[in-house]
Amino acid sequence: MKPVFLLIVAGLALSLTIPAQTPQPVAFPISAKNTEIRRLLDQAWILDSDQVEQSQAIEVMKKILKIDPDFAMGHEILAQISLDPAEQMSEQKLAFAKKSHANSAEQTVIQWFQDAADHKLISAITNMNDVLHKYPHDRWLVFLANSWLTAQTQYERAAAVYENSGITDSPGLINNAAYTYANLRQFSKAFSLMDKYVALMPNDPNPQDSYAEILRMAGHYTVAIDHYRVALSMNPQFYSSQFGIADTYMLTGEETRARQEYEIGFQKFPSLPDLDYIRWKTRQATTYVHETDVAGADKAFQSLADYAHSKHLSQAEADTYRQMALYQTNTQQALTLLTKAESALHDGNNVSPINAHHEAAQILRARAEVAIKAGDSLAVDAAVAKLTSVSLNSDDKVIDSALNGAIGAHLFYEHKYKQSIPHLEEDSNNPLSLERLANAYRMTGYYSGARHIQQLLASFNDPTLEQALVVPVFRKCLVNPTCNVIMKNAAMETKR
Repeated sequence: MKPVFLLIVAGLALSLTIPAQTPQPVAFPISAKNTEIRRLLDQAWILDSDQVEQSQAIEVMKKILKIDPDFAMGHEILAQISLDPAEQMSEQKLAFAKKSHANSAEQTVIQWFQDAADHKLISAITNMNDVLHKYPHDRWLVFLANSWLTAQTQYERAAAVYENSGITDSPGLINNAAYTYANLRQFSKAFSLMDKYVALMPNDPNPQDSYAEILRMAGHYTVAIDHYRVALSMNPQFYSSQFGIADTYMLTGEETRARQEYEIGFQKFPSLPDLDYIRWKTRQATTYVHETDVAGADKAFQSLADYAHSKHLSQAEADTYRQMALYQTNTQQALTLLTKAESALHDGNNVSPINAHHEAAQILRARAEVAIKAGDSLAVDAAVAKLTSVSLNSDDKVIDSALNGAIGAHLFYEHKYKQSIPHLEEDSNNPLSLERLANAYRMTGYYSGARHIQQLLASFNDPTLEQALVVPVFRKCLVNPTCNVIMKNAAMETKR
């Protein structure tokens, strides 16, 4: 499992030994009050980054802040590792409020995250670059930058930060970097790093869990399940591996078995953190979309929306309604759900400005999709215009991807295939855009490109609703000689 994006600091008394041949990096300075806090910070790092025992790491950070409530960097760390959106926001505010107690390097990091939370991404990137320039080989700062860039889907930049660091002995950073390469679909690099991670921590479950997830991303389902089971044999309480098994069965099309495995997880681990509970309840609901069971999906997703509302988690509630809208067959019902999504997001409970902007962009993207299915060009234009306004001067790749996906979809359905291609290419992590891109390449005579995207789409293994809507049907089409002549011809013509 990859840890939830966190910040942690360097300059601590580490339990990991740096090999003699490795040059000592310039350490990120830490204004810890005493050696006990330094010891606890080291413990929190190992728990959260290396072992991915996040709940335990959070408790250690709370202990630190009881010792020194004015430790601004400690509040920033807790803001980043917390699994509770309300706590994330309150701790970020405390970190910023107590910034005067921090040294200049810590202040730069706190400002970086404050700007990011406020959706001031140009300023956030400037602060990140500034502190990373001063401490490019500090393993914790490299971990921080890699994590944040990955969260922004800036995978190439995240990989570059890791490669420039020259660090080869940090389990947590190795784990993070492996996911970065997996997101770039550079699986040979990812597997090589996973081998190192397992070798560094042979008796811990998370290396097996992470290896399983990356194997699943690469389509090696059976081996992935084996690794998940090894992780559970090491620690039966390592709940992400139980849910990882369920995720894998969902992606293989064994939806009944997947729901059984999810239910085993929820019964065995009844006190999951809210963000983890919502993540896997969403995926459990998505199994019904795989089966085109709209009624079953509606019941499961509505239950999740009600849960998020009861917990005052506005973004989770909004995103649940957004996902429901995407699989509806009735346009009016889809629009009603999108209105609910916007209303929930407008409530603004426990959601940062950046997350609110991201969710608003995804809802507008969904409005464009619904309007395209309904043949309502005016509604598509309206959604694209609003998305353009949200994207303007944001320097936000997440929002730009949503905008390009919507524009590309609109152009594609107007049969403007050549014009749609550059937009669809900018939304390469969304199966809806990948499917259109493959067809657009074919329609413009770029058969090798169509074949490449076809292969990419067939091997898309992220357990998302968009994957459920596109990929299973696409895979069945590939083995059906009467299905989707356009894509079949694309595959045939690349072999000539």
